[in-house]
Amino acid sequence: MSTPVTEAANPITNKIDVASPLEIVSLLHKCDQEIFDGWNEYKSLFDVEVLVTLDKLINVAGSILQNPATGLIVLSGCGTSGRMGFITARTFNGKLSELSKVPCFKYLIAGRDKALFTSQEAPEDDPNCGVEMLKEATVGKKQVLFIGITCGLSAPYVGGQLQHCLDNLDVFTPVVLGFNPTNLARNNAIEKWDTTFLQVVNKMEEMKAISKVFILNPVVGPEPITGSSRMKSGSATKILLETIFAGATLSALSVDRPWQTESFLRCYQVVCNELYTKENMKKVAQIVELAGTSLKSNGSIYYAGENTLGIMGMIDASECPPTYGASLSDVRGFLDGGYKSFRNNDGDLSYLGVHFQISFDNMVKDILPFVKPNDLVIYLSRDGKVDEKMTNCLCKKALISFASNSHTRISTDVEVQISLPKENLASLIGEKAVHQFSMLFEEISAKWICNAITTGAHIMKGKVFQNIMVDLKVSNNKLFHRAVGIIKRFSGLSTEQSRDYLLQSIYGTDSMSEEIKNRPISSHIETATPLSQVVPRALLSAILLCSISESQELLDKEPVIQRVISRTLSGEQK
Repeated sequence: MSTPVTEAANPITNKIDVASPLEIVSLLHKCDQEIFDGWNEYKSLFDVEVLVTLDKLINVAGSILQNPATGLIVLSGCGTSGRMGFITARTFNGKLSELSKVPCFKYLIAGRDKALFTSQEAPEDDPNCGVEMLKEATVGKKQVLFIGITCGLSAPYVGGQLQHCLDNLDVFTPVVLGFNPTNLARNNAIEKWDTTFLQVVNKMEEMKAISKVFILNPVVGPEPITGSSRMKSGSATKILLETIFAGATLSALSVDRPWQTESFLRCYQVVCNELYTKENMKKVAQIVELAGTSLKSNGSIYYAGENTLGIMGMIDASECPPTYGASLSDVRGFLDGGYKSFRNNDGDLSYLGVHFQISFDNMVKDILPFVKPNDLVIYLSRDGKVDEKMTNCLCKKALISFASNSHTRISTDVEVQISLPKENLASLIGEKAVHQFSMLFEEISAKWICNAITTGAHIMKGKVFQNIMVDLKVSNNKLFHRAVGIIKRFSGLSTEQSRDYLLQSIYGTDSMSEEIKNRPISSHIETATPLSQVVPRALLSAILLCSISESQELLDKEPVIQRVISRTLSGEQK
């Protein structure tokens, strides 16, 4: 297999673009089950090698938690990977504070905290930027566990950081966390760097037998929407990080773990299976229907939540623009307590503009008075209660809660009540641990549901063809190469020809000069990032052998991209 698993099309969802909301939710569940069941002959989450690596990392992390004055745990990534690092660092710093221990987790994200809300393109492709941020975060520390999260084993930002760790093993214990086999790590040349990600991973493979160097890369199968690593890879990242640090937290207290590492992982599998009951799937599908109707009628989806449930909604919202070419106003998230609850590195960022204003007060003042009947507000509440001021709006409403048999005070169109299977979980890790870590299981449940809602809504809007997101933003190196791959796949052209059509769409011309062709990829990305419909325009031109302006005319007549491409491939437009 030459295509990385994380970029491959999943056969389970090859007709998800024509599925009903209930069928969409069911198909997404089948894909999520692959996280635990494994995929083909590759090593799975429960492979012995993976479990041994996790146990070693629990010991390394536990040692640092016991010596916080000189030690530090750094979680770093781009986009979804960086956001999973953020919420994990936030959670376990909170756990340490509750235990009267010194917090010693830090997260790094390419583009700094702006990237928690919006895609920050240039830093993701800059290995030197990653190194400088890592140096800045670890000044004076003598023992650093560095976990570089890159689902496809591809991010230059993380690659540079891993290389820095390998050059300074007296201080750093480097870990690469991703979901491709090492031989499928990206081998493309990277601007401003003299190596490739594959070369870094190969060096780690050579060194891991003799040094504290770790590769954690179970294969969880292709994403339900091709390349959308916010979904399965994001979930698996969260599961693995939490498994490591739940165990390490107990080590820091010199308490014996009452569970095996495999048992803690199995808890997430139990939660996944219990989440997707027939009744829950039916109700989530109803929310998908409401959300899709909102987007199709140019309405908006708003998440409003408390604590980490609210943050899961915000993370889901932040991923829609780069994934589906959505506007920043299509899906937004708001958090009870705003930045005080968010607890990010850079503090209050509301001065950056409306899309960085995240408190309930902001929502009450700036959103709710102006919502339309076709908008949708989704409340995320642990106990099922929602502040009355948050419900004073004339739009569709849905509630996701974790209170068993709660009697909601507000009127909603749909309510999903999630009950954690606590007895089953207790049989795996004990009642005390279930009480300690139930929040983690609620968060992953909220993530799965939110991902299903916005994925289904964008499918209904026509942003997906088969299971390919064709209207992605060409906003970083990874997405540039993915765009070329999409054009190549559906047009049957060579990589070079497909690249030419992409560039023609980016620059709005049918005659490409050699000067434009030879510009660095970073220059193409800078031009493409603010543009819409870059890939659909290029794809139609490549299939129909028509001009860029003619393909734009087709899209102007039929804005639902999936329909245009379907008609084009079936010959209706010719």
